[in-house]
Amino acid sequence: MEIVEIGILSQADLEQIISSDFNPNRCGFEDKGEIWVENILNLGISPAKLVEIMKERFVSSGGAIFEGKSLSSIYVYDDRAVLKLNDGDSLSCRLVVDAMGNFSPIVRQIRSGRKPDGMCLVVGACAHGFEKNTTSDIIFSSSSVKRAGNSGVQLFWEAFPAGSGPNDRTTYMFTYVDPKFGGPKLEELLEVFWDLMPAYQDVVLENLDIRRVIFGIFPTYRDSPLPAAFDRILQVGDASGIQSPVSFGGFGSLTRHLGRLSNGICEAVAGDFLDAHSLQLLNPYMPNLSASWLFQRAMSVRPHVNVSPTFINELLFANFQSMQKLGDSVLQPFLQDVIQFGPLVKTLGLVMLTRPQILPSIFKQVGLGVILDWSGHFMMLGYYTFLSTFIDPVLRSWVESLSPRDKYQWKRYLEAWRYGAGLDYRQGE
Repeated sequence: MEIVEIGILSQADLEQIISSDFNPNRCGFEDKGEIWVENILNLGISPAKLVEIMKERFVSSGGAIFEGKSLSSIYVYDDRAVLKLNDGDSLSCRLVVDAMGNFSPIVRQIRSGRKPDGMCLVVGACAHGFEKNTTSDIIFSSSSVKRAGNSGVQLFWEAFPAGSGPNDRTTYMFTYVDPKFGGPKLEELLEVFWDLMPAYQDVVLENLDIRRVIFGIFPTYRDSPLPAAFDRILQVGDASGIQSPVSFGGFGSLTRHLGRLSNGICEAVAGDFLDAHSLQLLNPYMPNLSASWLFQRAMSVRPHVNVSPTFINELLFANFQSMQKLGDSVLQPFLQDVIQFGPLVKTLGLVMLTRPQILPSIFKQVGLGVILDWSGHFMMLGYYTFLSTFIDPVLRSWVESLSPRDKYQWKRYLEAWRYGAGLDYRQGE
């Protein structure tokens, strides 16, 4: 709906690109209980149709697409950026938008080859032959910590009907690892996937027709979103690190920020605010994103830490059970990767009251340093919530009276407060 609201997709287009619709959707953790929700991650989208519609709209609006060409270098000058292509051609522009994803060569240059702080490893398959195929799993754990290669990992599943046919289903198996401790190879994870998937999905592997095998690596960094490092170059989407560290990738986060980013980029180009400092305001610090780091660490297996192999599942079920008791206003934003101060306080408070015995294991699992760092982001989350709720309405009219550059900057501050507190989220999206 964010794509419709900013005007680049119509409601009719939306109907075309939705290839499947399924409910209810399950969260479950190793026989400890299941939580079923409606209208969360319940739509399958056809990327081919979406990209085709976007391509037609882009070209009809005057855009140009250079297929079969690649970028070799970018030269930034005072009045423009010049892109050198691999065939010797060049393009001149005022602003370069880097949407090349996690492995953007520009991002690698900015980060100077630094190792990620966390990784999500994903393997899976799309297959034909599923008789039971009307519901989905958002996150499901069928076992405690297992071995994959030489590493201990906590494995999670996600599964949903595919749009290619009523008996086609996509199944992912994923895990979170800390790169400094190493992790399994994707090939080793795939071997575990083939071993465990039949029991998880209640199928016989030989009865399935495997249509596609899927695998991926999603690196995450603590210092995200990534501020612009150069004049006239701006990262968006996964390249900017705007995605949650517990999600696979940033399609949902990109669409959630699309209105903010498109308005901000238009204002930056119109006012010629294309220096690195001005562009940094479009990828600001967001405490709700930084607060998500604790969750990824809690879901990662750390070697030589004396906690029960069932601890991660126990902790997750305690949190999900508490959020379910607190209602949709708490559970739904979390499942859509939006962390908010009020729901987070309620959930943590209820977990501590109902499961105080797991607190020592939490400290062992994530480490005191991570908890202290998280506490700072948690306080900033509360501060941003206060600023957006009470200070923003007071400043709005004053901001409109400022000079263009000051107005641009202050509008970005107000957006950072709102999005950094998760207050852009609307129930029922």
